Amino acid sequence: MKTIEYKKRHSYKHHRKVISINERNEDNDCKTYVHKSFVYVVNEVPEMKQSLAEPNVFIRKRFNSQSQEEQFAFKVKGSFYMKRTRNLYRVDFCHALRILISWKHKVLSPPKSVTLT
Repeated sequence: MKTIEYKKRHSYKHHRKVISINERNEDNDCKTYVHKSFVYVVNEVPEMKQSLAEPNVFIRKRFNSQSQEEQFAFKVKGSFYMKRTRNLYRVDFCHALRILISWKHKVLSPPKSVTLT
């Protein structure tokens, strides 16, 4: 069974837009939960700076053999400039991906006959 939830929120007061997607999936082998989020904050700037900081990338992976859970997290933070009509804007963004897999069976590797053939 697969369920997908989509949320889109924005705040004109704080110049922010948030998009998030949650996905749950269950089959015979595992339960999977995937969360994707995209956050954008827009500010008007008078002039463009020559150097923007490079985007920061964070990656984390965990595996718990007792509870049979795998976790993966990926996040990118950065900013860029965009021009609309005569105004210049700086857009700060944060994209995140989180995956949680819960295995139902304690099979961590295939049987030896499968790997030898």
